[in-house]
Amino acid sequence: MAQPVMLSRLVLYFSTDLVSTTEAYLQALGMSLSSLLILIAGHFCYFGYWITGMRLRTACSGLIFRKALRLSNLALGETTIGQLVNILSNDVNRFDLAFRLLHYLWIAPLQLTIVVALAWREIGVSCLAGTSILIFMAPLQIYIGKLASKFRSKTALLSDARIRIMNEVISGIRVIKIYAWEHSFGKLVAESRAKEVRKILHSAYLHAIIGALRFDGALLTTFITFIVYASLGNPVTPSKVFPLLALFYSARICLSNNFPFAIMHGSEGLVSIRRIQMFLLMDELQRHVNEPNTDVMDDIFLEEQTALLDEIKADDTLKNDKLDISEHPESAQTNRTNSVIESADNGELVDYLRTAVSEEEEPVETNPHANKLNTGTDVRAQIVVENMYGSWNKDTRNTVLQDVSFRIQPGELLAVIGPVGCGKSSLLAALLGEIPTVSGVNTLNGRVGYTAQQPWILSGSLRDNILFGSKYKQAKYQRIIKHCALTRDIELLPEGDLTLVGERGVTLSGGQRARVSLARALYSDVDVYLLDDPLSAVDPAVGRHLFEKCILHEMRDKAVIIVTHQLQFIDKADKILILQEGKVAGYGTYKELQEDGMDFASLLKKKSEDGDYDGEDKQDVNPERLDDKVSICSDDSDGVETPVGIVPEEMAAGTVEWMVYIRFLVAAAGVPFALVWVIVVVGAQYYQDGTEYGNRSYYIRIYAILCGATTAASFLRAFLFYHVFVTASKALHNQMFDAIIRAPMQFFDTNPVGRILNRFAKDIGYMDDVLPSTFTEFLELSLGAIATVIVISIFNPFCLAFTLPIGFVFHFTRKYYLASSRDVKRLEGKARSPVFSHLSATLTGLSTVRAFKAQQRFTADFDGYLDGHTRAWFLFLSAARWFGVQLDFLCVLVITGVSLTCILAADLLDLNSGIVGLSLIYAMSLMGEFQWAVRQSAELENQMTSVERVCQYIDIKPEAPLQTDHMPPPDWPQDGGITLQDVSLRYSDDGPLVLREINCAIRPTEKVGIVGRTGAGKSSLMTVLMRLAEPTGTIMIDGINTALIGLHDLRKKVSFIPQDPVLFSGTLRKNLDPFSGHSDSDIWRAFEEVELKPAIEELPDKLEAVLTEGGTNFSVGQRQLLCLARAILRKNKILIVDEATANVDIRTDRLIQATIRRRFKHCTVLTIAHRLNTIMDSDKVMVLDAGQLIEFDEPYVLLQKEDGIFSKVVQETGKAEAVKLLQIARKTSTTLKT
Repeated sequence: MAQPVMLSRLVLYFSTDLVSTTEAYLQALGMSLSSLLILIAGHFCYFGYWITGMRLRTACSGLIFRKALRLSNLALGETTIGQLVNILSNDVNRFDLAFRLLHYLWIAPLQLTIVVALAWREIGVSCLAGTSILIFMAPLQIYIGKLASKFRSKTALLSDARIRIMNEVISGIRVIKIYAWEHSFGKLVAESRAKEVRKILHSAYLHAIIGALRFDGALLTTFITFIVYASLGNPVTPSKVFPLLALFYSARICLSNNFPFAIMHGSEGLVSIRRIQMFLLMDELQRHVNEPNTDVMDDIFLEEQTALLDEIKADDTLKNDKLDISEHPESAQTNRTNSVIESADNGELVDYLRTAVSEEEEPVETNPHANKLNTGTDVRAQIVVENMYGSWNKDTRNTVLQDVSFRIQPGELLAVIGPVGCGKSSLLAALLGEIPTVSGVNTLNGRVGYTAQQPWILSGSLRDNILFGSKYKQAKYQRIIKHCALTRDIELLPEGDLTLVGERGVTLSGGQRARVSLARALYSDVDVYLLDDPLSAVDPAVGRHLFEKCILHEMRDKAVIIVTHQLQFIDKADKILILQEGKVAGYGTYKELQEDGMDFASLLKKKSEDGDYDGEDKQDVNPERLDDKVSICSDDSDGVETPVGIVPEEMAAGTVEWMVYIRFLVAAAGVPFALVWVIVVVGAQYYQDGTEYGNRSYYIRIYAILCGATTAASFLRAFLFYHVFVTASKALHNQMFDAIIRAPMQFFDTNPVGRILNRFAKDIGYMDDVLPSTFTEFLELSLGAIATVIVISIFNPFCLAFTLPIGFVFHFTRKYYLASSRDVKRLEGKARSPVFSHLSATLTGLSTVRAFKAQQRFTADFDGYLDGHTRAWFLFLSAARWFGVQLDFLCVLVITGVSLTCILAADLLDLNSGIVGLSLIYAMSLMGEFQWAVRQSAELENQMTSVERVCQYIDIKPEAPLQTDHMPPPDWPQDGGITLQDVSLRYSDDGPLVLREINCAIRPTEKVGIVGRTGAGKSSLMTVLMRLAEPTGTIMIDGINTALIGLHDLRKKVSFIPQDPVLFSGTLRKNLDPFSGHSDSDIWRAFEEVELKPAIEELPDKLEAVLTEGGTNFSVGQRQLLCLARAILRKNKILIVDEATANVDIRTDRLIQATIRRRFKHCTVLTIAHRLNTIMDSDKVMVLDAGQLIEFDEPYVLLQKEDGIFSKVVQETGKAEAVKLLQIARKTSTTLKT
């Protein structure tokens, strides 16, 4: 504020003799030094503000991730991954902007007070007229800030919804493509984005108002001030005008720009704080693992161990066994125990018994899971559940588990069985603390290993997924790999167990993911194992191997609970728990349940079909032989045969191409609109420049007209700017979505979900919020700065002597800065992706992370990714601040040069006080505006990297057209015959062949089973049939070449049932019939076919019942039945089944198989099998190996070839099982012939 005073004295030097030349030089020097002081202090403070905002953002990000790890399942149902991504990408970034300007909330009133005081000193009471404008703007700006807060709150919710939809689309893209639902989801995303943009435009218009007031505030203030001053009869002289102009212009940036934006960003920051606060206050998981009820546990322990010691004393037969009391020194210990029992109180006895038990030697038992006292394992590793009620939402009226009771000691194996949806997985969730215990006792002691029903695989190497943070021990690792039947699979991988498996284990098949998950639990070497149906995705031989080697052997001393549908194994369990609708229908040993009249006959009716091995056929599986055929029929086709891994994220280099700018402007509304926009911008600047000249040269009337024109043009320009940029952002978002949803599947297999979401969240957020203001400020300030230099040079040509060189220095400084800052900004954008990917992956497998108590490690990983992004952001801030210092220092040189040349050339150029005042005011404005214009030009290019990243996705090469001119008949295919001629496939131009010249003919209505080991080509065959990848050769369906028709014409005519059921948030109706092409009666009939009608009718909203993200409010088995209902509803002649019965019980398995055989009797059905019994009644079996078709014939014919691959696979299931499979094949063959 001292500069206007110095300017006043300097102007007086040219108009009067009151100021000496020496004082003039001192005043000029003072202006330069004050500018230098502003430079040093200002940039130091600004850098501190940015760093504070960065630290707060980083701290909040870490806090949000830590909170996410503690969310209860109830809270997880209320939030989504997309919402958390939006909070991390947009909400926390508000702190950067808010802290940069927040201090102006107190600086602005202070500066306004100083301005009024100095203005009063210059012109008296007339200053109140102008300053009243500034005062009036304060409540207006506060009101605008409140409106901005309101709009920001609504926009954030809409952004959450859009990103949630995008997360579901990306995660379920394979199903969307197969079902030809691109248009349906495209419409959903477009509608969500349109709602969001409407709210963004409201906020943008508020920014436009503030932007216009920023440039017009000082103008209106000056205009009104001098109108009032002149109307009071006061002479308007340069000594009054220019100091006052300097005063108002010095306050303009603070009062008209920073203060309103501080209010706006502060209000938006408060919205973000409230959103973060709401998230942080969400319900947390109440952990109980390792926090047992001591009194209950002590009573149970005392009861059981005292009884066992009494049994030991009374059993004389122990004298001939390991615990011979009369001959072994342990007898003394027993006597001591007896005395303790007789004299000690309860607490002392418990402590003594625990000490005694821990010192006992482990007995040798023939049954590895016998319930015994001395296991060598900490006796606290036990589970006690008594009269437990569990509910997802802590509601005692809506319990998923009711009155459940059981106990498990170390060394015991409990098998949990029951129909789909009975609460088996919920029981494990309750033991893990994922489901709140409403009442009763639920205590688990010890470290836990957990395998989820749908195996969770992290992006990384296969070894990393098994070790899961544990130390690598080669002998132990190799043993577990062998016992989990992974040796052969690892040998087939290009880099062995160091091969990157991709996000969600995309390069692994379902069976491999299940075995990796089991190996992870085994390697953790914990006290308690909770296994949620780990054998469902493998064939009988592999399942038997895993059960014997992993569960019976490796876990022999542990407390184990296994949820299973493999009833052939339950007689090996110590206890069996049967659940029915969340209640215990039976509990006890296999023998006890039989004696109690439990009807196992119906449950075990298909026992032999699922790989039973009877008493005479209990030979161990040879692991060496197993490795040779481990995945012949076990692993589903969900994986990618040739591991492609995660490709590095593309990052452009060098300058942002001009085509990116052109595409951005054209995206707004086309070339004509862009031209009109440029004309308005230049016109507004013309009137503004004319106004400044009019201050000196024209009458008040002309001055008023020019002020009015400038104000109108400024508002028009501001509204036009923001409307154009938001429109461009909307158009580019829609173009990117259209490109993404049309991208080939390989793109999604090689790019993590978080990386793709980063473009839709962070980059689109920059285009919505930051880019419009940056672009606007750059054009306005750069045009103003150019006009300023021209005016100064006209009045004082000597200024060209230093302004031109300084201009070149400006240019080269900018070029030097951009050479690094642009790539640093790109690096910062790239460093964001791992943050979102890690968050997405962690939340997907949250129950597994919490079960293994890996929260600390995952938090450390997140902090590492966050630090990587923070380092890049800090570099960007440091480079930007260095650039600002350089530019402001050059502006200080300009101010010094203008003031000194004016003094030196005063007599030579006959400069008057008006010209000098105007020149110095312009020079002082350069201090803020010119350097800010250059900085914004650099920042614009940095921000345009977001547009560049969006354009990279827009340019992704799409799949084949959805529709072509070669449209098949409406009733195609009528028969369902499929012919493959020389079909080969590579996933990339330089990749290996994954299918090699497949030739076969599948007759209409034939049922074909497909088997083959991992990497054989099963999934690739399904991929080419659905054209998820383009093969060479010819595929004909009913005589029509599928390569010539559109993708939708093909995919809509083929039904598909995946192994891992995929559902989307929304209503049940939309999940089955997104295009509303079927009546309610058709949908209910489909539900009735899969026996889901009663369950759906119980829902309050029935068909309009809303599914949570991923359909998690249904069990996995129920989700699979919903997918079967989809296939029934489509009524196509061709059905592809990717082993749809892997995660269901025997009854549901039979239901699905029977439904497929009945409803698709007259259809062509292709089934990828890992249970041989599901394909033995097929018309033909297709055996693939290394991408080649090795065998293709009737099952019975193939079994006659003793050296055939299929025959060997059947033989390796065991003698009894092979005989039963042969009988099925023989019966089917006889039926076909007759």
